[in-house]
Amino acid sequence: MITPRICQVAVLGGGVAGLATALNILDQTGKSGGNLRVTVFEADATPGGNLRTLHQDGWQLEWGANGFLDSEPATLRLVRRLGLAERLLPSSDATRHRFLLVNGRLEEIPTSPKAFLKSGMLPPGAKLRMAGELFLPARRNLGRAAEEPATDETIYEFGRRRLGREFAEVMLDPMVKGIFGGDARQLSLAAAFPRMVELEKNHGGLFRAMIALARRRKKGHKTDAGPSGTLTSFQGGMADLVAALERTIGQSGRAEIRCDSPVETLTREQDTWHVSGPGFSVGPFDAVVDATPAHTAARHLTDVAPGTAAELARIPFAPIAVVALGFDREAVGHNLNSFGLLVPSREKRDILGCLLTSSIFPGRAPDGKVLLRAMVGGATNPTVMDLDDEHLANLTLSELRPMLHLKGAPIMVRIIRHPRGIAQYLPGHLALLRQVGQDLERLPGLFLTGSSYRGIAVNACVKEAEALGRNVTRYIEGLEGCP
Repeated sequence: MITPRICQVAVLGGGVAGLATALNILDQTGKSGGNLRVTVFEADATPGGNLRTLHQDGWQLEWGANGFLDSEPATLRLVRRLGLAERLLPSSDATRHRFLLVNGRLEEIPTSPKAFLKSGMLPPGAKLRMAGELFLPARRNLGRAAEEPATDETIYEFGRRRLGREFAEVMLDPMVKGIFGGDARQLSLAAAFPRMVELEKNHGGLFRAMIALARRRKKGHKTDAGPSGTLTSFQGGMADLVAALERTIGQSGRAEIRCDSPVETLTREQDTWHVSGPGFSVGPFDAVVDATPAHTAARHLTDVAPGTAAELARIPFAPIAVVALGFDREAVGHNLNSFGLLVPSREKRDILGCLLTSSIFPGRAPDGKVLLRAMVGGATNPTVMDLDDEHLANLTLSELRPMLHLKGAPIMVRIIRHPRGIAQYLPGHLALLRQVGQDLERLPGLFLTGSSYRGIAVNACVKEAEALGRNVTRYIEGLEGCP
């Protein structure tokens, strides 16, 4: 008879991906009565990764993500599991107005086909070209990017092919910058927006897909052509999510979060894993979940799996600076019932876009004040990150003043730098992940997760944490002595 033992799992990285995965493992093994302990290793002094909320003289600033879309069931399940439902804070309905900078002027993004036809967003010829999408045949070899990397087209190539050059440059380009801080001409459609590939493959085109989905909705089916839902945060900011995860994991009695513990190397001895860093070497662990960014995971694996490490090191990251600016209400001439603005690359500006944060979420600025959140840098303009804070703030102000009709100097300035901010899914990304997956089959007990791989948003990380929690649990339950 095999004597049951305490099985050990290490989670590297205490961001939302690592914490959510740790909690899912605890919950799954708790259901099955598993005798298991989880140790989370976090390099910083506090967990959370880029999900941090800063408080400065009445201003509430997000270090990373501003929120999440409330359409992902996995995230809503996590919110309920953590007892955070009453702290949810949907974005204001008054801020549904969004703008693009077109030929030096802000144009409101139309929300209906009729409004789009009347708008000055695109010239008549470009609108006619878009209408022609209905008659274009679907591309061959759709959905084969992982197996056949040569079929992996960029987002720009897709947009131009289906809807025309003007649409790709004026509307698609800034959307990609706003989400990924990236270049639509360099990012893989299949990796970044797999739903678009699915729609063309299943329906023959985007307009055909929209018509088919509209019919399904009339029949009561829930379906969307792309990301949907309301941008949502918490009353105390995104840090509420991190704090609740930390608290719930700690209360389990079967887990520990070790902060100030940057992992440097992973080693495999017999059938177990050991985790080492400055001043510590811990193990054995039956399984390891590496939830750190790909470039960090690559360093962890240099000795034990150099080929996998080299693949992970190939995933680039775009640098991003968040420039938070505070103004008196009277100093902002633009309509405050606005979500924000994005800037297409063809406008030759340094900023990627700007959110009117205090309009989107109440309580983010003192009474009578306005909080702006501008994004600068990205994959198309990395050298702007070389500017010091003063010059970066002045550059941002010089571009925002005419757009938002700003008067005078800001009363608050805070700059947050992310030298390796957002993973960039280049063409070949899915093939790379396929190769890494094959590599991991030869490294039993090692799992990878996080925004470097299958989605950069909070929702993507939380959704993957659910599935990975089940996979790790199944692996642990199959080990000798693990009940």
